[in-house]
Amino acid sequence: MKQTRTLHRQIFFTLIFVFTTLCVYHVKVTAASQNVSVNNGEALKITMNAGDTGTISPNLSFLPDSSVIQSYTFAYESDDPSIVTVDSNGAYTAISPGTVTVTVSVYSNENNTDNSSGYYYYSTYNSSRTTVFTATIDFTVNVDMTNVTLSTTNVYGYMYPEYYYNAKPSYTNASAQISINSNITIEETYDNSFSYTCSKPSLDISACLEHNTILIEQNSNTPGTATITFTIYGKTFIVNYTSQKVNISDQSCLLVNKKKKQLTVSGYEGKIVWKSSNPKIATVNANGVVKGQKIGNVIITARLGDQYLGCAVSVTTSKLKKVTERATYIGTHWKYSQALRTKKGYYDCSALVWKAYKEKAKVTFGSPGYPGVALTEAKWCKAHGKMIKGGLTCNKIKKMTVNPGDLLFKSSNMKKKYADIYHVEMFTGYFCHYVRSDGTAYYSPMWASRGTYYTWEEGALLGRPMK
Repeated sequence: MKQTRTLHRQIFFTLIFVFTTLCVYHVKVTAASQNVSVNNGEALKITMNAGDTGTISPNLSFLPDSSVIQSYTFAYESDDPSIVTVDSNGAYTAISPGTVTVTVSVYSNENNTDNSSGYYYYSTYNSSRTTVFTATIDFTVNVDMTNVTLSTTNVYGYMYPEYYYNAKPSYTNASAQISINSNITIEETYDNSFSYTCSKPSLDISACLEHNTILIEQNSNTPGTATITFTIYGKTFIVNYTSQKVNISDQSCLLVNKKKKQLTVSGYEGKIVWKSSNPKIATVNANGVVKGQKIGNVIITARLGDQYLGCAVSVTTSKLKKVTERATYIGTHWKYSQALRTKKGYYDCSALVWKAYKEKAKVTFGSPGYPGVALTEAKWCKAHGKMIKGGLTCNKIKKMTVNPGDLLFKSSNMKKKYADIYHVEMFTGYFCHYVRSDGTAYYSPMWASRGTYYTWEEGALLGRPMK
């Protein structure tokens, strides 16, 4: 029985010791209280931490009736209340780091009939009153950095493609943010309260401190890694910084209906959200796998935080995919020559169309042994009911209703379009140049031998040899 009581006593004192220890090590640091007494004519300088409080007391001992407080009006004015606030009784609070001047004034009430507020505003006071006291206090507010930490010490800066031109992107500057864990708002001031150095000067890093956030900007387009050392109100933080160029695997894609295509994003470490502009034509799953559902054109976007990347996908048939790919190869690898247009390795506009359709779809526009001219191919489309009503318009491009394999015919006389057709060009899909921050994609039509910036006249003839 005695041993049991002894054991209980030991457990009791052990629990008390543990509880006391936990209390000691988990006590929160509270703001300090610092009262300020100021003399007439004095320009006082005070240093404190954000969160500190106190009361300002004018020393009126030099006045014969200083004991009669009701005889005077007291005025306290802070020239920046975002740093230090002060009320009509002289009670102040240091809000955020910085420097601020508080003006203290005392007035005789002999000519003042209204002193109900006890607070004085320069814009409304009675100029006949007598000023008996004036002083200033320059507050320098710092931050107690003892328990301040960073949200992370490893950050990535991403260079996003601003604009793709023929699959060659131009990039934005990389940037990154780090949150500061503090219950006090920490801002950069002009007294070296915030500074930084980068171990790799070639990255050309700049940084600033705003509202408890370190903003990092890289002013070069060179990917790399570096150590950035930040000093904030005397406390040093070391951050590992990595910058990478972000890209999407394709900006344009021909996809056979019911088949799949894997899109990938490189250079990005975070979560990617994929989306199709029209899931009835093509769907995309969480891993960027696109599947054709029916013939048509869509934009597949990848959302990376508040940035987007995009790919224009044309769902088509196996034959038309082969036709357009062959036409693109001829237009970008063979030589243009009207004189040698019938020979292998050479083409002109109508020979390109004829060769691609004959080789991959067995469509010869009437002549299986010899390519005709643009007018011949236009008349064939008209005779076989293959012309698209209204021709080629910007609205059709915008709505993505023009399909790979369609043919644009140019005429020198738009009023008599079949009188003088002098050129034909094959449409091969869409190219996504960039996606705005609201998710809006910007794309343009692609042509077999003219790239993405070929222009046409509104309403020019448009044929669709096969669906």
